[in-house]
This record gives sequence, C-alpha cells and structure tokens, in this order.
Amino acid sequence: MPRPAQRFVFDDLSDQPPTDGCWLVELAGVDGRRYAYRVYAARNALPGDLFWSALHHHDEGPLPRAFDLFDTALIRLLA
Repeated sequence: MPRPAQRFVFDDLSDQPPTDGCWLVELAGVDGRRYAYRVYAARNALPGDLFWSALHHHDEGPLPRAFDLFDTALIRLLA
C-alpha cells in the first residue's frame, strides 16, 4: 500500500514563487506502485519543476525508487 500524500516543503522559500496552488503529483515506482505527493507551488509553476520536486522528495524516503521519466507522472492542480 503506498504511503499517503506528503507535503513538499521548499528548502529556501525566499527563492521560490508564492505558493498559491496545491498540485497532486503521482510518480510510478519501479515496484509497480504509484506514489502520490502534494506539491505546494504557484499556479503557473512548470510541470517539470513540480515533477522534480516530488521526485527529489520521494528519493529522500525509504520507499523503492520511482522512475525518473516525466512521461510516467500524472500532475494535476488540486486547489
């Protein structure tokens, strides 16, 4: 069972755009599971930036690796 969605926290908020949006980023794991993350970022954030934010957060955890292929991710705006 995949772990629940996690909030991604930027290391340095001074260099980041205002976080007025909440995105759901699902990553495909090498174990066949999908891992979902909440990424708080501007509504006009680039999909690639959202993907890399979620992927770096996933890589810091104890779970099996996720594919680093952008085409395997599902990204959608939640709020």
